[in-house]
Amino acid sequence: MTDEFVKLLDQGCGDLGIELSDQQKEQFFKYYEMLIEKNKVMILTAITELSDVITKHFVDSLLLVLAAPELGLKLDGSAEYSCIDVGTGAGFPGIPLAILLPNVHFTLMDSLNKRILFLKDVVKKSGLNNVECIHSRAEELAKDMNYREQFDLCVSRAVANLSVLLEYCIPFIKKGGSFISYKSVASDDELAESKNAQNKLCCKLKQNIAFELPDTDIHRNFLIFEKFDKTADKYPRNNGIPRKKPL
Repeated sequence: MTDEFVKLLDQGCGDLGIELSDQQKEQFFKYYEMLIEKNKVMILTAITELSDVITKHFVDSLLLVLAAPELGLKLDGSAEYSCIDVGTGAGFPGIPLAILLPNVHFTLMDSLNKRILFLKDVVKKSGLNNVECIHSRAEELAKDMNYREQFDLCVSRAVANLSVLLEYCIPFIKKGGSFISYKSVASDDELAESKNAQNKLCCKLKQNIAFELPDTDIHRNFLIFEKFDKTADKYPRNNGIPRKKPL
């Protein structure tokens, strides 16, 4: 672990009011090393500069802690939660959150098995005991009763139409749980167009929280949806349909 890495990570986390243990810093460094090494043979991210990885991947993923009060979450270790990261890709935001929040059990799901194999290796070598990695599509896994409506939280940094994301994600959440969509831009038009999906999936927009990534001009919106009733069995629809015909 290099001094520069520690300095940049401490600075980025400090801007969020986060203080990491030495073990957590080691876990972040191991993740960074493995991400850069694997990226040489498999495209995981276009962001590879150390400072950019820390700011635009690690700190960006951890921004969720700023929304904890609105979500009613206790992040001091006094309560346990379950969270699924849908379309996790290279592990964002799931792995950084799992490092920070050992009292939360994370399920990372992605449709590309090569990415899941990489994440399983990261989890093993980083010593993360609160992470499960699953190769599946949301349309399939959400029909599995071991995962359907089993989670307190769902997060996704995936780039997709909001109505599509809602159909992928809401079925995983328990009644009373929350889905947090990381959006770079939250347009009024996209929110308005998602009203039908919200109604059919039994969720509603609870908060739209705007943040600026520290020391950047990058803006981030957290769209927080609360699930108020069980999702009808027919959702999500079969593979490919949510994207082709959004609700």
